Amino acid sequence: MPMPTRKSQDVLDLIRAHKKLASNVSNGMLMKIDAPADRVAKMRVAGTTAKLADGLDMPAVMILPKEMQIDDAAILHMHGGAYVSGGLLQSRALISPIAAEAGVRALTFSYRLAPQHPYPAQLEDAYRAYQWLLDAGYSPKKIALVGESAGGNLALALTLRLRAEGKALPAALALLSPWVDLLQTGESFETLKEIDATLNAEELMQSAIQFAGGRERLASPEISPVYADFSGFPPTLIHCGTHEILLSDSEMLERAMLRDGVDAHMVRWEGMCHVFQAFGFEESKASNQQIGLFLNRHLKTEAAT
Repeated sequence: MPMPTRKSQDVLDLIRAHKKLASNVSNGMLMKIDAPADRVAKMRVAGTTAKLADGLDMPAVMILPKEMQIDDAAILHMHGGAYVSGGLLQSRALISPIAAEAGVRALTFSYRLAPQHPYPAQLEDAYRAYQWLLDAGYSPKKIALVGESAGGNLALALTLRLRAEGKALPAALALLSPWVDLLQTGESFETLKEIDATLNAEELMQSAIQFAGGRERLASPEISPVYADFSGFPPTLIHCGTHEILLSDSEMLERAMLRDGVDAHMVRWEGMCHVFQAFGFEESKASNQQIGLFLNRHLKTEAAT
């Protein structure tokens, strides 16, 4: 991908210059701010409306693009936040433009958070959300999973569980800067630590241990999906910035999936930070468009078969 626009670079430089403050604010306050599901549903975001997901026993909304292109398909979105923060406000803002670009409705939900609720609480919640879509009449082949950061981890973990149970897998996965190696073995944790505008490796490790329930569990494929076997997985698109410490996670994941015969493709966004899609850059819009087209293509293909 081309270098960042001047406007994007100026914002990234400003965030990087105040990284400690930004990290404290995002992890300590902003990422923990949320709103009741009914209020989130009333928001108008990026060419979408939303309604409550009735009958699902957790905060959740169904996002509806104003221009619906595939009426019998759905996206299941899983938010980021290192499994210790995040909620519907964050989810609504992140997935809405992708749903609008895809022309597909999207279910997003607020799963239980660590440390109060360590693994597998988040996976259990994701499983129930997926089952809610099945009960609503959506075929697995007309469902795509989307997740950013820890949400990417959760999308992979859910697919692993479905495969282990012998169930039909979703049509496609779209992962934004997925957090998949909680052991932090990738070289980017060292080489990019001074460049990354938002993430801190020590904070991530603390969150990882809280989520896993102990450091000794971090190598488990259920906790760090990069160590799993991906045979039989659906087509997967990975988007990641080249200036984030999780770059190696995406690179390792792509290699592992290709090794196991998955139709996987990673797009590297030059100079971009972690989950840059949330920042409103020109690059954010371009990434959302690419992800939306990918989802539309695979859900439309499956819907026609």
